[in-house]
Amino acid sequence: MQLQLNTYWSEADLSSREKIRTFEEVPLNERGLPETTYQMLHDGCTIDPDKVAIWYMHTGCDTPENAEATTYRQLWRRVNQTANLLSSLGIGKTDVVSLLMPTVTESQFVLWGGQAAGIINPVNWMLDSNILTHMIGSSEARVLAVYGGDEHIDLWPKVSEMIRSLPKIKAVVSIGGRRPHMRELFGVPVIDYEAVIEQFPDDHLASGRQIAGSDVAALFHTGGTTGTPKLAPQTHSAEVFSTWAYGMVYGTKAEDVRSTGLPVFHVGGALAGCLHTLVRGATLILMTSIGWRHPTAVSNFWNTVEAFRISAAALVPTIINQLLRLPIGGADISSLRVASTGTAPLSVHVAESFKSKVGIPLIETYGMTESTSVTTSNPRFGVRKTGSAGLPFPYQNIKAVHIDARTGSFTECAPNEAGNIVIEGPAVFGGYLDQAANNKVFLSAKWLDTGDLGYIDEDGYLWITGRAKDLIIRGGHNIDPRMIEEAFFKHPDVIDVAAIGVPDAYAGEVPGAYVVMKEDARIDAEDLLQFGAKTIPERAAVPKHYFLVKELPKTPLGKINKAALRVDATQREYLRVVQSLGIASLEKVEAVDQGSAGVRCRILLRSGPGHESETTAIRQALGAFTIPYDISFLQ
Repeated sequence: MQLQLNTYWSEADLSSREKIRTFEEVPLNERGLPETTYQMLHDGCTIDPDKVAIWYMHTGCDTPENAEATTYRQLWRRVNQTANLLSSLGIGKTDVVSLLMPTVTESQFVLWGGQAAGIINPVNWMLDSNILTHMIGSSEARVLAVYGGDEHIDLWPKVSEMIRSLPKIKAVVSIGGRRPHMRELFGVPVIDYEAVIEQFPDDHLASGRQIAGSDVAALFHTGGTTGTPKLAPQTHSAEVFSTWAYGMVYGTKAEDVRSTGLPVFHVGGALAGCLHTLVRGATLILMTSIGWRHPTAVSNFWNTVEAFRISAAALVPTIINQLLRLPIGGADISSLRVASTGTAPLSVHVAESFKSKVGIPLIETYGMTESTSVTTSNPRFGVRKTGSAGLPFPYQNIKAVHIDARTGSFTECAPNEAGNIVIEGPAVFGGYLDQAANNKVFLSAKWLDTGDLGYIDEDGYLWITGRAKDLIIRGGHNIDPRMIEEAFFKHPDVIDVAAIGVPDAYAGEVPGAYVVMKEDARIDAEDLLQFGAKTIPERAAVPKHYFLVKELPKTPLGKINKAALRVDATQREYLRVVQSLGIASLEKVEAVDQGSAGVRCRILLRSGPGHESETTAIRQALGAFTIPYDISFLQ
């Protein structure tokens, strides 16, 4: 088998910081990693060509009898044919192909075939067409690959709106789902993928391209460290390293069956979710075109584990919360050996409940687009510290530091001392496509300022305590607060507005808006909700909470103090939850900003009989929230 020849996949014990350091004594350039994702995928496809590489589930109730199977032989053919199709459309190594693709089988053909021909640019197909036009236009894409559509997704109205504002697009490729009903859009040819793909060679790159590890493979959009969408170039070598390191840490093997409901426009969904599985010769389960949003995906998940004998599942906190409320019933889930989560903080209570219910721990991770996906993880075979983001991947370095705002220099924090989290290593990108966006992103030339706050404990585990940036993370989905604020500034009665994340037991946090209205305005929170639903282009960004205030808190420099708003929102939500319990001895609920250590809540009760049952009730009610709290008593 080819796997025996690929010595870069040899097993390693990466269960502690000391063992990782021992592993690093062999220089990375001696590990024999392939230079490109194309070569790495080839290695995976030749392990067992007739094995099922991808099962695609049209619904959450599918089984191997009615799901769509793609073998490794078929996958490799289509990757080559897709690359050659794109090359025939003029795509070379510096040309960009934008993808409006959900997580369907064909997404894998375009993701990896597109990187073999040129540069891929996956974008969030759920966004408003105006935003998509800006995102695709900023990449200067020459070809747009669009999912044909199904009963849940119809992207063609958006494409029709966008195409006239994207003059650099020379061709649209319709791939997967329904066949297209048009041959052109406003003069731009629309190519039916299935009708033409067999015309192209399936075993080599007809362009003769020799891909280098330093070539850009992808442009992923990111909130960056300030919340403003930017394009982050990722090289082949960075994607290869990230994919390899993830597989080494998780000990992924060819016999594994891994499920993902994460979108491929998310760097974690594309690399850690999909590519990492395929290059190991394992089997990938793609759970419907709309992922976890399909009405049967979550409700039937335990049966899906049994039907496909899933051994590893990539989850997010919102899905975990739903699964905890879903009985396993008679489903045989004994094949499930590992479940991972990232994208948003996870409640310790939820993590412990999952282990108790399912019998396996959740492995928490941390990463970002700028670090080419996951860069730390709790070790699968070592000590897992619930609530931490785990240990850095081999050859990746992470520090908590104090940054001198004037000089940009930094000093490293002591163990357990909170500071700004900075990282460096082979997976860290070289900077945003827009050079103007790189100001203060890197410290001492190579250290990336993540914008996150936290500390490194005495064993080398990373703990994230907060975010310096203002992105709202709703169930793992990044929401730019500016999108919300700009929408409300269009309201004639709104004077000022600030959007922040409000703690939520289900999603970690949900959008909330603090709004200052004109004195004579006659609207309430319900009116604002309706206005937001109509004007905010992304449904997930519509605030669930509206706070009408006379003025917004400001910093000494006159900027809106969002840290103070987050404290206020935390206090309001925790007070609401505790008051709903009807505890007579409740004195007050107070949230406190602890700087780099994040927000913490204090719940004060009056001493007296029955306080044990009251504290138990409070802990149960707040168990799924991620912001820590203390309960104390008046003396």
